[in-house]
Formats: sequence, C-alpha cells, structure tokens
Amino acid sequence: MAFKFTKSEYAFIILAAGESTRFGENKLLYKIDGKSIIKRVIDECSLEKFVTVVVVGHEREMIEDELRDENVIFAINPDYKTGGMSSSIKIGVSSINPSRAYLITPGDMPYLQRWICEKIIDVYQRSKAKIIIPSFEGKGGHPILFDSSLREELLAVNEETKGLKGILNKHANEILKFEIGTSRILIDIDFKDDLKTRKPVDKVLDSKTS
Repeated sequence: MAFKFTKSEYAFIILAAGESTRFGENKLLYKIDGKSIIKRVIDECSLEKFVTVVVVGHEREMIEDELRDENVIFAINPDYKTGGMSSSIKIGVSSINPSRAYLITPGDMPYLQRWICEKIIDVYQRSKAKIIIPSFEGKGGHPILFDSSLREELLAVNEETKGLKGILNKHANEILKFEIGTSRILIDIDFKDDLKTRKPVDKVLDSKTS
C-alpha cells in the first residue's frame, strides 16, 4: 500500500511513467532473479531517511499493484505520452518538499545498490554542493542529487530547454561529480538484449566505504 508523508530530509524520485516501447512490454515489471526491475530499485535504494516517490503513467495500475506493499508515494503523470521525462520530474518534485535534497533516477536501473545512494548522500553532506553526480570512468550516471534550493527550477524543467541538462548546464560550477567505481550507475534497460549485454562492472569495490 502507499503511505503519505508530510516531512522528510530527502526525496527519492523514481521515474516510472514511460511506455517501454523498445522493450516490447512494461520493462519495469520484468523480473530479474524473481524480482521486478522497479522493486529492485526501490528495495535497494529507499533508505530510511528518504520519502520515495514513484511517478507513474503508462500501465500505472499494474505498477501500483506491483508495489502495493512498498512504503512509497505514487504521483500520477497524465502527460506521460507527450510530456517526456521532464513532465515526470515536475510531477515527482511537486509531490514532496524535502528539507535537504532530491535524488532523481529512472526506474529502469536494476543494478543500483544501497551503498551507491548512501555514498551520494555522504558526499552531499560533506561537500554541500548543490548538485551531486556519481560517475564511472568520467561518465555521469544516476541517481543525481539536487539540493532543495533548486526546487523551483526543477518544477520549471521542460523538454524545450533540454530537461535536466538545462539545469546542469546552468549550474555547471556548482556540480560535484565524483568517481564511484561501478558502472551500475550507468546501466538502464531499453531492450531485452540489454539484460544480456549490459552487465555491471565494479572496478573499485572498496568505494562502498571510501
């Protein structure tokens, strides 16, 4: 079932409204080792200090049913077919107002692990940077953390201004990008073949605690 929250330090926003057209079925419900992709993301990354918001659209009833026992808020995006990812980001951000920061990730990243989200929070708390981006071999991935002071800009995001990239470009000097030592932050699933060909690489295993 979904529970309502009123206060939180951090909001974890999972974008789960897309149509999965390239996958051939709803990829978020596809099971890996007996667990759906969307549940894997939630079970790994919904830390106790988070309020988790799942933005739904396409086949939302099926997503909500899959997550009926999870402690999450559902935010419905009625414009998922035409509004792009930006519309889901705005819906998710508008549903919760955390005191510290938002973490935003697509829902199709089955290899994320708890320590990754913990590390992002740790870097944020130590640095106080407005935007935190984990990277692997120089390439930025997800989740991306945005300080809550950027809330109004997140609410104004749109596809015409390149979505989140527009915010990242505007605040380029306020981004902290750090090497996290795993490709898990880069792997999203678009095609079924991706499950065979895109396997995570953990190059720096002690990055969990470094």
